[in-house]
Amino acid sequence: MDAVADEHQRISRWENDPLPRVVDRLGEEKPDGVYSIWATASGLRTITYRQLANAVNGAAGWLVSQLGPGPGGRDAEVLTYVGPTDVRYVVLLIAAVKAGYVLFMTSPRNSLEAHRSLFDRLKCRTLLTSDPVPPPVRPVIDVVEARHLIVPSVDELLGKEYPHFAFDKTFQEAQWDPLLIIHTSGSTGIPKPIIYTHEAWARQVRCVGRPVPGGLPSLDSASRGKRVISMLPLFHGAGISQHIFNAIPFGNIPIAVGTAAIPTAQDIVDTLKQTPAEVVIAVPSVVAELAQNPELLDFCASRLEMILFIGGALPQAIGDTVASKVQLRCQWGASEVGIPQQVIAPELAGPGGWSYVRFHPCVGAAFDEIADGGYELVIRRDEAVADTQPTFAIQNFVQLEKEYRTKDLFVPHPTVPDAWQWCARADDIIVFLNGEKTNPVSMEQHIVARNPELRGAIVVGSQRIQAALLIEPVSTAKLTTAEQAALIERVWPSVEEANQSAPMHARIDKSLILVTPADRPPIRAGKGTIQRASTVAQYAAEIDQLYAQADETLEDDEAPAAAAAAAPTDAAGVARVIREAVRAVTGWPTLEDADGFFERGMDSLQALRLTRAVRRAFGRQDLALSTIYQHPSVQALAEVVLAQAQGGLNGAESDRDRAEIEPMLATYRRLIQEIAQPTEKKRGAGELIDVVLTGSTGTVGTFLLHALLSRPGTGHIFCLNRSADAGAVQRAKLADAGLLSAGDGNDDLAARVSFLQADLAAPRLGLDAAAYETIRSRASVVIHNAWPVNFNLPLSAFRPQLTGLVHIFSLAAAAARPARVLFVSSVSAVGAAAARSGEPAPELVPTDPDAPYATGYSRAKFLAERLCDAAAAHLSGGSAAVDVAVARVGQVAGPVRRPGLWNPAEWLPTMVRSSAALGCLPDSLGAAFDAVDFVPVDVLADAVVDLATAAPERRAAVFNLRNPHPVPWAALLPAVADALATAAPVSGGAPSPVEVVAPATWLSRLQEAATKEGDNIEAAARRLPALKLLGFFQGLWASQGTEPVAPMAIERALAASPALAALGPVEPGWVRKWVAEWASVWS
Repeated sequence: MDAVADEHQRISRWENDPLPRVVDRLGEEKPDGVYSIWATASGLRTITYRQLANAVNGAAGWLVSQLGPGPGGRDAEVLTYVGPTDVRYVVLLIAAVKAGYVLFMTSPRNSLEAHRSLFDRLKCRTLLTSDPVPPPVRPVIDVVEARHLIVPSVDELLGKEYPHFAFDKTFQEAQWDPLLIIHTSGSTGIPKPIIYTHEAWARQVRCVGRPVPGGLPSLDSASRGKRVISMLPLFHGAGISQHIFNAIPFGNIPIAVGTAAIPTAQDIVDTLKQTPAEVVIAVPSVVAELAQNPELLDFCASRLEMILFIGGALPQAIGDTVASKVQLRCQWGASEVGIPQQVIAPELAGPGGWSYVRFHPCVGAAFDEIADGGYELVIRRDEAVADTQPTFAIQNFVQLEKEYRTKDLFVPHPTVPDAWQWCARADDIIVFLNGEKTNPVSMEQHIVARNPELRGAIVVGSQRIQAALLIEPVSTAKLTTAEQAALIERVWPSVEEANQSAPMHARIDKSLILVTPADRPPIRAGKGTIQRASTVAQYAAEIDQLYAQADETLEDDEAPAAAAAAAPTDAAGVARVIREAVRAVTGWPTLEDADGFFERGMDSLQALRLTRAVRRAFGRQDLALSTIYQHPSVQALAEVVLAQAQGGLNGAESDRDRAEIEPMLATYRRLIQEIAQPTEKKRGAGELIDVVLTGSTGTVGTFLLHALLSRPGTGHIFCLNRSADAGAVQRAKLADAGLLSAGDGNDDLAARVSFLQADLAAPRLGLDAAAYETIRSRASVVIHNAWPVNFNLPLSAFRPQLTGLVHIFSLAAAAARPARVLFVSSVSAVGAAAARSGEPAPELVPTDPDAPYATGYSRAKFLAERLCDAAAAHLSGGSAAVDVAVARVGQVAGPVRRPGLWNPAEWLPTMVRSSAALGCLPDSLGAAFDAVDFVPVDVLADAVVDLATAAPERRAAVFNLRNPHPVPWAALLPAVADALATAAPVSGGAPSPVEVVAPATWLSRLQEAATKEGDNIEAAARRLPALKLLGFFQGLWASQGTEPVAPMAIERALAASPALAALGPVEPGWVRKWVAEWASVWS
């Protein structure tokens, strides 16, 4: 900090003095000091501190003359101001406080709905504007009930001498009074007001003024006392901050640029030609302009010391270009946090370091890992640095006890500690209908950066099968359909580039690109970024139509017949067409006809695309997505297509799974016999039990992990999952389920749990030698919970899971301590036998190959139970034994002890979701489920952990897990119907009664509704997800009218599990909770 800045602080003496009094003092003691410089139509205008103080006095007097003295205090009346970029924002802000009011600076870019909401929340009844009235404000005057006043002009405020208007409150008296009001960006919906108190202002100023440990520079110290060109709007927090938090206390001289609605890089050059400046702060789009114009960049680099960007991220290549010429730094801030002091770390001086931030210790910043390698910035309340944490002095947040979660996601620097790169808002993350997630920000940035004719781009796709892209042209001219198509063609190469680095499920098809209309551009926040939620809502109709058109690939009535006529009819030709289609949608360079699609890695979006491709190729509009799941190879799918062409299937394929059971059982039994029998092992008395848990990131797995962590006697837990980022996913799942307090630092999870990426079907479970040895030497319990739940897949698709089970037995046999394996099975493994016999399914391993339901999933679970029995027998023959147990789980329900979503993709939530769309509920759940014996997942987890430590037996011990107190579905129907009627309907509008109908009627209405959707797979899947399980529901009610299936025997489980024994019947309150939570994600 130079001598000029030191002298300014000596005069300002901002510590423990309200802002209006600081301005008065500077006006008296530094009257000719330059406060700020403003761009006008005729050039730059310099304003001194004497002029600022005088203008504040004049504006305060004018407010009192128009409105009377304000009440002041914590409930000061709110005045809203909208005007051009000039000094009146600052003048009116300070004048309002003097006059007993508080100024709210709202973005003129807000929607009318947002304006109305903000005025209502703040109880604002006065709107101040400049003359002429800014065009965006004119409609606001009509929709808000507020008096409208025209404020004095800049010339009038600066051109007259006004009497002093005193502000007599001390800092202690004004400390918790409101100083100014801004609002959030509204990226997730309606913006929310943020009310800064005088204490919040003081804390922010202290934060940026606090010296950095070790004497390192910071972004604030590097700009202290210098001229800073600000490209930010004054109604935005970062914009007003330059004039209130940096200039007045520290002597920075802000140069406000941008008389136009959208400042450009040319504005920087024009300003630098008129006055010197050392620093620029701008939004990323302005910096991107510099990178694309070498002449402008060179000019700025020759005159500036540093460029700061705020409000978003820059593509790496663009930032590198600018950073090669002039120091470039990312500055982070938020309306709810302010702009915290950020250290300029010497380790980040090299290439690429410009995009990383390191916060000053006084900020209280922490980073919580949540998902996909992303860490959420959290401001932790800390009494040691309380005087530099403005968040907890903002009037809205004073009551926050522990922390403020910013929802901003960062990734750590690969080698530099405590260096973080902003990557997205948590709200940016798109969750597709199949559960896959993506962060679209880098794709959007790449596409805009590659196309100067685009102003913006936004990826959409939440609750849909695949992503779509909205592009906004720079030109405001209305484009014809041909011109839109031409624009898409020009943009397409950059989309293809972005697709290469995007996950498969997030890639954009050319048919799913929409050009936004010129008369309805995307809705933007004050800082110029697109408000994602509001924009998606604005284009809802166009987006629905875009997806519908993408599905309608065969609209011409003659097209199916023409395709069928041209398609090959011989086996080799059909296989060739399907093979080419598979390679086209997956990008696989090689493919054998017997290769399993899903074993090779095909995802649900690729399966959907393959369905469309096969339909087109063979004119088979009746081909369903489920056909791909049931026949997942070129060979199998070709057989189906040929059979359909010849008049239908002969039913042989329905017996194929059944015929495979015995050969597969023999194969895996032989593998078990090859496992070396364990030798004698000992565990020390009182020794903690280390556990291996597979599939921890699923719903049941998440609650199992929590139950293990909570259980006395449990030591370390090794979680084996397929994904490399399971730790981040797990933390997010625990937090979502209310099982992890985001503010506790989660030291227990970090210290007691290791997350390992595993492939259970591979040797050593896919682990490296060191990791495998660690768990072999330590683990004494294995809870094997990982298993794909997909009723569409054939038995052969579960070979990797059965191989993985054998490898689990190998681990247990080789373990250094006495080992126990608990396999989580399913009631479906014995469901068919129980239905036939009418007797309760016993707590025994089944031997009848027809015991499971006739699905690949059920038969695989049956085989797994048989293998558990075989392993228990073989591995107990030596001097030590591997104890094996089976937890046969019935219907698992959502949690009841705390908020938590029952997976909406499961059969019952799917039925209820579809019932909401149909307006009717089935009066029965069929013979298998009419006696509702659901077990909430949080209780189930405790029960499984009970069983994992139960007394061993000679053969595999089976424990049936169901609710000991069944309740008739009819008794719960009123609660379901009532919850549906009061929940927000799927189609919008007022709640309406739900009709209760027979299952046959319900199925008929479901199929009628699907027929209306035609070939629109996307729309049908969203509104009526039960269609994806149509076969399941038809089977569910096939035995309608027969005796109910007897509930499973549970005597052994009740004796072994206190948690299960204590469980009461399903209650109507639980049902209402589950439905309400499903309804919250339907919209």
